[in-house]
Amino acid sequence: MKFRLQNIIFFISFLLLLGYSCSTTKYVPDNELLLDVATVKVDAKDVSFFDLEPYVKQKANFKTFEIFKLPLFMYNLSGKDSTKWYNRALKRGGEPPVLYDSTQVEPTVVTLERIMNNKGYLQAQVEPKIIEKDKKAKVIYDVKSGAASNIESYKINISDTVFDAGIINKSFPLRRRRATTSDSTRVSLNRYLSRGNLLKEGDRFDLDLLDEERNRVTSILRRNGYMAFNKEYIGFVADTIDKENKVDLELIIYPFTQRIGNNDVTEVPHRQYYVDGIDIYVDYDPIADGDINHYQATDTVTRGKYRIFYGARGRYIKPFVILENCYIQPQSLYNENQVSTTYNSLSQLHILKNINIKYEEYLEGDSTKLRCIITAVPDKRQGISAEIEGTNSAGFFGVGASLGYVHRNAFKGSELFNAKLRGSYEAVTPNFSSFRDNYFEIGGETSLTFPRFLFPFLSHDLRRRLRASTQVVSSYTYQRRPNYFTRTVFSTGVKYIWENRTNNTVRHTLDLIEISYAHIPRLDPRFESTLSPNAKLYSFTDQFIVSTGYTYYKTNAVAPGLIGSNRRNNRSTYSLRASVETAGNALALVAALAKIERDPETGSRKIFDTFFAQYVRGNIDYSKSIRIDDKNALAWRLGGGIAYAYGNNKQVPFEKRFFSGGANSVRGWAARELGPGAFYRADANFNDQSGDLRFDANIEYRSKVFWKLELATFVDAGNIWTIRGSDRQDKGEFKVDSFYKQIAYAWGLGIRLDLEFVIIRLDCGWKVYNPADIPIYRTDASGYQVVDGYQSKWSILKPLNFRENTAWHIAVGYPF
Repeated sequence: MKFRLQNIIFFISFLLLLGYSCSTTKYVPDNELLLDVATVKVDAKDVSFFDLEPYVKQKANFKTFEIFKLPLFMYNLSGKDSTKWYNRALKRGGEPPVLYDSTQVEPTVVTLERIMNNKGYLQAQVEPKIIEKDKKAKVIYDVKSGAASNIESYKINISDTVFDAGIINKSFPLRRRRATTSDSTRVSLNRYLSRGNLLKEGDRFDLDLLDEERNRVTSILRRNGYMAFNKEYIGFVADTIDKENKVDLELIIYPFTQRIGNNDVTEVPHRQYYVDGIDIYVDYDPIADGDINHYQATDTVTRGKYRIFYGARGRYIKPFVILENCYIQPQSLYNENQVSTTYNSLSQLHILKNINIKYEEYLEGDSTKLRCIITAVPDKRQGISAEIEGTNSAGFFGVGASLGYVHRNAFKGSELFNAKLRGSYEAVTPNFSSFRDNYFEIGGETSLTFPRFLFPFLSHDLRRRLRASTQVVSSYTYQRRPNYFTRTVFSTGVKYIWENRTNNTVRHTLDLIEISYAHIPRLDPRFESTLSPNAKLYSFTDQFIVSTGYTYYKTNAVAPGLIGSNRRNNRSTYSLRASVETAGNALALVAALAKIERDPETGSRKIFDTFFAQYVRGNIDYSKSIRIDDKNALAWRLGGGIAYAYGNNKQVPFEKRFFSGGANSVRGWAARELGPGAFYRADANFNDQSGDLRFDANIEYRSKVFWKLELATFVDAGNIWTIRGSDRQDKGEFKVDSFYKQIAYAWGLGIRLDLEFVIIRLDCGWKVYNPADIPIYRTDASGYQVVDGYQSKWSILKPLNFRENTAWHIAVGYPF
């Protein structure tokens, strides 16, 4: 007791000393004030603090988790003796106090009023409130927005001095809905631009919305030949005379400004540009080859108005592959969309890099013609990679390594061939060097990806509209799990991946067929005795799995490197992933047609004297991340899944069942340690803690600290359940009236190292609520151990029980 009291006194003394040394005003001079708070308060319902906060000129020290100023805390930990290395390190890693500067208040007021005016609040006023106390200053910018101004009318009216009269009157095709391509009428430019406009009657007079309308009109014109047009030629006339909070709006377009001589300019109508020929240089290095007009080609391929020039590598990529990914049409009007689609398509070819598209202008009669020049630099055809990693699974340490080979142009069509050999070794005994007693796995995988659909009966137009790839994958794995089993798994399959070239927010993946064969050469007798008959039959005997699956993925995050998108950088991003997989139906049909008899003991059929799996499996996950400011974000995820065996199976194979816990699930538990339901048994193994139903819910607050370090705090919930109960998984079955009582809860803290190309994270989770029924035993009069109730499920009431209530996770990337 005395020892504990001494530790408590020491801990309290340490906190008091730490608090004294870390006073927030420790490094604030006597005649200065610490800027403690600089915030914005706004009364408009459709304008938030997040919209205005970036325009505050002077911001207070950053708050980690929006609670405490950790960088300033670290800075104040340092002493004033700069000769000591730890003082210098703390100051470099921390953040010095922000001293209140009164000269920044008025510029912020002016800026905030201007921003509110831009958002349609023309009578907005900003009143700064400054509170000085205890060497600290609080600055609150109180925004009184006033009444919003709304658009009463909007029209587009373009004069014939801006475009040729023939173009303005009837030059643009207006296609009818549900009509053939040829079923269209020619309409005037004003009517053409008015369709789909973003400014509607009653909308707030928001300059951001006006700017989006400028972008829309600019995009339409640049898709119809006006290459030299940009949004600076578009303006608005707003009429507010004799109108209370109402605006009559008119869009105007200014003539093209053309330079004459050195200093003079003149205004002329905007011109349309026609693409004449397209020259493609697929082996051009501007540094080595110099000017493009002096390029020495070793081979030239001509297809109509297309010319493909090859250099020193010769015809290393087939011409049809280049032409399939070129969307710029010769002898047609310049189209901005065709340029961006061509750029993105050629960039997807693994053998090409540094794609560049430019135009040379020349006059031919009364028309302005363009010569399109596309250049690309070949990437390295082959590469070798090696990786080594440490692992920590449920407290067991191990090591893994892999050696990879890649060929980016396997058949001269930018096909990507990958081959990888991998192995891992994990110690599950105190003796790390005992190879015979520890986990061992070795295997390899190969994949061949074609940058197009390899599927018959698809129309040429469909192939052009979609960015698609066909992937053939094979793998082999040998696993040795002492005291459990030895298993080999061979799998092969074909899948298609595609998305719309003009909309990369949705991606589809079709696993056309995946064939897996699992062979169990050895099953430990002790482990075998713990298996239920169904678990042994459907998870730990030789088995075929022939499956087909489909995955739908949607996100509003812009893919890096993609051009041609007008979407603004959203404050919130989301992703939705849904998948369905089914197996065994084709084999069941073959077995029925062949009149293969069912096994009398199991009631299941065999193909090639091997059982085959039959099931359906579905998954859905939705996640969202909300950026609060430059250093803080809130993310959450909700997901679930179900797997159901039927026909030839009474249980889903082990590798297709769900598990809970681990770095991407409920982080208060190690992987495969949670559930199913309220199940608990001291001698439970990994197979016992698998299920047919999955539920996960997570919320995480992420906050950058300094350098590349980021902290996170999180709350997780979830569990798994079985559909068909078994003796080995007592209390694990899903029941409508009790499942909600069996949802586990955990909370925790994480440290992340953001290296830009990869994020390494360390998460520590603590159990809050453990749904497992863990028995309490007592000895009865006969000397036997009998159950005498159950432990409290609220693990949070036992905070010092670290061994049972804590789980550590090392992983790469965010959990969701």
